[in-house]
Amino acid sequence: METKLLEEILNKISKKRLVVLGDYFLDFYINLDRSLSELSLETHKEAFQATGFRSQPGAAGVVTSNLVSLGAKATAVGYIGQDSFGLTLKKALSKSGVDTNHLIERNDRLTPTYTKPIMKEVDGINVELNRIDIINRTPNPQALNDLLVTHLEKVFSTHDGVLVLEQVRNDGCGVLSPYLRNALSNLANQHPDIVVLVDSRHFLHEYHSLSLKMNLSEGLRSLDMIADQTTFNQKNQQNATNNCLDTFWMLNNKPVFISLGEEGICGIDKAGKFYHPGFHQDGPIDVVGAGDSVLAAIGVALCAGASPIQAAYIGNLVGSIIVQKIGTTGVATPKEIFHRHLAYQKQQKGIN
Repeated sequence: METKLLEEILNKISKKRLVVLGDYFLDFYINLDRSLSELSLETHKEAFQATGFRSQPGAAGVVTSNLVSLGAKATAVGYIGQDSFGLTLKKALSKSGVDTNHLIERNDRLTPTYTKPIMKEVDGINVELNRIDIINRTPNPQALNDLLVTHLEKVFSTHDGVLVLEQVRNDGCGVLSPYLRNALSNLANQHPDIVVLVDSRHFLHEYHSLSLKMNLSEGLRSLDMIADQTTFNQKNQQNATNNCLDTFWMLNNKPVFISLGEEGICGIDKAGKFYHPGFHQDGPIDVVGAGDSVLAAIGVALCAGASPIQAAYIGNLVGSIIVQKIGTTGVATPKEIFHRHLAYQKQQKGIN
């Protein structure tokens, strides 16, 4: 991509408004110190001692955080529980500039929370312990599904794009459900000029006539759910990637984006398939939140007038930035994207 074009797209982002529909999680980090551990008198087990904690929006909240960091305006559509985690999450979203007027609060739902204990061992090395997940394990009441559709209808036509982030494994236990997906497709058909991009960890095959963003493993899982797709040879990555692109394009006739980790990103649109190699970097990486950040980057770039191949390029840059932010679900800024673009161009030309 030419530098001038990238600058033009980044400058247009600040004028864009996007809805983020999906599962809003709280990422709750607890810092522990092994040297302070005590023996519980009741259980005779090690009692971990906390030295601090921090929290930040996760899942769909990572998408809104990146949209705001890139200069766009974001509106949250989803639900939280009427609990302390929900209060913390809503405050964090509002503080970052996200419109939370369409974030429904319910006393019959839990606020989805990823609790992440991080132990400082006696040698000073920090080790992330087993994550503790708080999620809803029963389907949403129909009244809540109806309310979610009502809120989505209110904001759909007043925004430039709708990004969908579906994280929960059990269908209907998170924000999305067959009822919501059907409503989303209907609204997209009624407003064809509005960008709609979906990232679903487990239900890509349940979205129809919509653009999709995925990683390869997510795409292959959904292929297994589609009739006659299990006969494909998925052991070869290139063949597997092409199978995903061809199948989802055939089903939806909408752009498809597949992130390939350190290998980069690929996709398909009406002009054909495209591919951007990954940005090669040394040192540790942390992939948490990278996919959600790529969704935000591709979606807002499309809203700013980028073609699918151009939006994928920007998403590729953002992904390479996010994985370098260790121990947090980070965000990317336009300045970081611009500098990564210059470094990426040099790398692709073989300039040290």
